[in-house]
This record gives sequence, C-alpha cells and structure tokens, in this order.
Amino acid sequence: MVKRGQSELLSTIIYIGFALLIGISMLSYVAFVISGYRDNILLSNHLTNEASSILVNTISFDDKSSTLWILLKRVDGSQNNFFVAIDSGINYISCNAIYVYNPHNDDDGILCNSPTDCIRSTSIYVGSMDGVYIPWEGVIRSFLQYARTVGYTISDTIYICSIENICRYSQASGLCSENNIVKIRLPSEALKARIFIATFYSGKPYIVGVYEVSLR
Repeated sequence: MVKRGQSELLSTIIYIGFALLIGISMLSYVAFVISGYRDNILLSNHLTNEASSILVNTISFDDKSSTLWILLKRVDGSQNNFFVAIDSGINYISCNAIYVYNPHNDDDGILCNSPTDCIRSTSIYVGSMDGVYIPWEGVIRSFLQYARTVGYTISDTIYICSIENICRYSQASGLCSENNIVKIRLPSEALKARIFIATFYSGKPYIVGVYEVSLR
C-alpha cells in the first residue's frame, strides 16, 4: 500500500521526468533549427561568392565551323576549375564539345591546332535538370522549374562540365591572373548560346550565373 507522502513524491518524480523530456525535446528542436539556419547561411554565402568570382566574355564566333570562343576568368585569383553548362537553344552541349586553350603547351601560338593545345572538359554532372538547383526569388528551386518559367531549353539531360583552370599549368606562384580561353562546338543551327556558371555545395550542383550570346 502506497502512503500519501510516497504517492506525492512519486507524482513529483513523474512530473519532473515529463518536464525533463519536454526540455530535452525542445533543446533538440532548437539545435536542429539553428543547424539548418547556419547551413542556409553558408550555402547562400557560397553561391554569392562564386557568382561574383567568375567573369565571362565573348571572344568570337566562327559561323562556318559553329565554334564559339569565350573567356573565363576568376577575379578572386584562385586556381579553382570552372563548372559550366552550355545551352545551345536546342539542347545542352556534351562536355566532349568544350575545350580550354592551354598556352603552356602551345609551341606555335595557334590556338587548338594540335592535341596538346586544348584540354577537353570533363563531365562532373550528367542527369536530370530537376537534380540541379538555382537561387530564385529568395528561395532555392530546381533548375527545371526555373527553365520552364523563363523559357530556357528543357531537356531530359543536362551536362555540367569541369573546365581546367590553366593557372594550374603555370609555374607562377601567388594569385592567378591568366585568362582562360574556351572553345565550344555548337550545332550548326544554333541561334544563341547560354553559358550557365555552376558550383557545388554538399555534393549538389547549383546554377549561380548565366551569360547569353546571340550567334546570328
């Protein structure tokens, strides 16, 4: 038989247990919210920094060979590679059609006239546009949703290509100041090209910039 004093003590212990359980749950929830907020801040900072670190300019377009030449430069002076996706207005270009000129292996000064002059880009993401993300109107959306809204090319497959930063082949130390000249082979019927600048965060690809070129 439980006496009154023992019953009150037991009730108090139970109430304390419930209070501790609720407190621990609240602390776990707050820690989860803070962690998510911190990760969102880090993601936002990364996307902003990458978007402001890369310069894109048109050099020329050869309509006979449907070859577009562009300049890529990292204004932050880093030797990091460039990640791009190229929309020809018809489809997204395979990485096999994108090269970067390497002046450190060029013996005659003629761009890409020998196999060692130009380095072919490599695929770093090949898959659905729904698996690529973009900051849009203050939130992160899928690139597929964004492309549908703004009228960009829709395709089952998008290629994100890694283009070597040719500063890695230089003997110079310190900040990278070299320009990267990129050769892009386009379909002969292409009327425009869009160069999407991409980056990766926690293994996911994000679009952080677009540069559009009219070809005709």
